[in-house]
Amino acid sequence: MYTEIVVPLDGSPLADAAIAHAAEIASRLHGGLHLVRVFTPMSTLGAPPEAAALIPDPAWNERMQADAQLWLERKAEAVRGTTGLAVTHELRVGGAVDEIVAAAAERRATAIVCSTHGLGGWAMRWLGSVADGVIRHASCPVLAMSEDAVARPSSIDRILLLHDGSVISDAMVPNAGWLARAFGATVEVLRIVSPPWVGDSMTALNAGEADAFDIDAVADEAKHEVERVAKRLRGEGVTATSTVTVHLSPARAILDHIQHTDPDVVALATYGRGLSRVFLGSVADKVLRSGSRPALCFRPARVDGDRTVHEGILMASTSA
Repeated sequence: MYTEIVVPLDGSPLADAAIAHAAEIASRLHGGLHLVRVFTPMSTLGAPPEAAALIPDPAWNERMQADAQLWLERKAEAVRGTTGLAVTHELRVGGAVDEIVAAAAERRATAIVCSTHGLGGWAMRWLGSVADGVIRHASCPVLAMSEDAVARPSSIDRILLLHDGSVISDAMVPNAGWLARAFGATVEVLRIVSPPWVGDSMTALNAGEADAFDIDAVADEAKHEVERVAKRLRGEGVTATSTVTVHLSPARAILDHIQHTDPDVVALATYGRGLSRVFLGSVADKVLRSGSRPALCFRPARVDGDRTVHEGILMASTSA
């Protein structure tokens, strides 16, 4: 099966920097790249009546669109020459999020690979309206990289898969699997266990009570769950380990673990209306905003009872 990686570009050097990472993945999957640039006419951005005089005439929009098309054609030719990959391109007109998501769906892309800051509205540090929108609405995984992350090597040796025991987290497992197989990378499945009431937990800990919330039993159950995930990956040909850590602050524990183990990619699931509310609410958002590692994000189309239903393409069996 031919695989294709979609790369959104906006003319900025940082957005261009994502191409090397996308090309490495496409090469490992024996696939190609599809470069997408979105042109949004000034007349569609909306403005108060008193600003009408500031909106350029149609000829200005036409010139800008023609310039963007020419730039994209030259970029595709250059990438084709440097990577040796099959490279296609298209200039789309409309809103950035809608057009990027639509392009990936129409191409049945394996993944979207993008940086998260550029002239087209990517966030200054990590998330912005475009990046967040693409992650929330794309039916394929999104490998998103901050300025720090995009500067890292494009090779992938270690993947950290965040898993909280939910069905949503389970939906991320196949995506971490195909990426690991493509690179021959190892996967560590990480689960953070936290006492249910942090304020009371602090009181109990300060009082010297031994395991006041029976957290050891919860941790033991979590170990069985993450080992199940690791075993599933091993059954698919991936070298996988599992880790459970007990910590009062899941976000802090995850960030410390990333700093200590230095994974090349952090993989996590997200929920449809916003960043995942797994990992006790805002933890996923904090992990993403740390920005130091490429983040492979996937949003299941919906959760139906105790299983996920995927409306988009899910790459679960492609190998190098």
